Amino acid sequence: MKKQPLGQNFLIDESIAREIVRLAGVSSDRPVVEIGPGKGILTELLLEQAESLTVIEIDTKLSLALNRRFGSNKNFRLIEADALKYDYGTLAGYQVVSNLPYYAATHILKRLIHYRSHIVRKTVMLQKEVVDRLTAQPGTRDYGSLSVFMQFHCEVERVLEVGKDAFSPKPKIDSSVVTLTPLAQPRVKVDNLKTFFNIINAAFLHKRKMLKNNLKGWENMFSKENGRTELAGIDLNRRGETLSLEDFATLSNHVHSHND
Repeated sequence: MKKQPLGQNFLIDESIAREIVRLAGVSSDRPVVEIGPGKGILTELLLEQAESLTVIEIDTKLSLALNRRFGSNKNFRLIEADALKYDYGTLAGYQVVSNLPYYAATHILKRLIHYRSHIVRKTVMLQKEVVDRLTAQPGTRDYGSLSVFMQFHCEVERVLEVGKDAFSPKPKIDSSVVTLTPLAQPRVKVDNLKTFFNIINAAFLHKRKMLKNNLKGWENMFSKENGRTELAGIDLNRRGETLSLEDFATLSNHVHSHND
């Protein structure tokens, strides 16, 4: 049975590749990890700048071609592995610079968050729609659980827009580059992370529903104030997308303190 292609769109515009490396601030005193190097347009430029480069590629055919092209460079290391399963804790103090494979980009980003203490900064190219969600602010259409998750853990900055013509095969959507810099401490103080993310996931489960419907699991803690249903002083007639990180922390800490 023929193996199905992974659907990666390869960057072919070298000027865009150079701009990504520049924006990433790659330097000769820090190792870099590249996920999904594809045909190596970023790889070549990263090897010129980085202290060392580790690339993670799942495709055997691409891995062989990359090894033939770069394998003689002592600063180059290729790992043929699934980026969704790789242990990113084997290195420390590195940057991630990648055109992430779009079919798995969000899941890879979430996995990298778990290894954030090892990573100085991530500079990644993603579908424009995903970056819209990563950078979205409360009260906007794209704001959701992914926005809260990433902004809780990282400083998120959109740095470059990339059109369809920069790729082969040409995708149907535009792309954007974003930098994600792990914070030394989460942006808000949360007493229990599990409770915090349980509330966030529930709040956004049905985006058109009000919080009093989405947070029914904590209905025993609801209160009535001036005819309004509230939890921790927050009006539950609001929808999840109107709440800031601070609001979610307030809800979470209140719920956690009453569950003890």
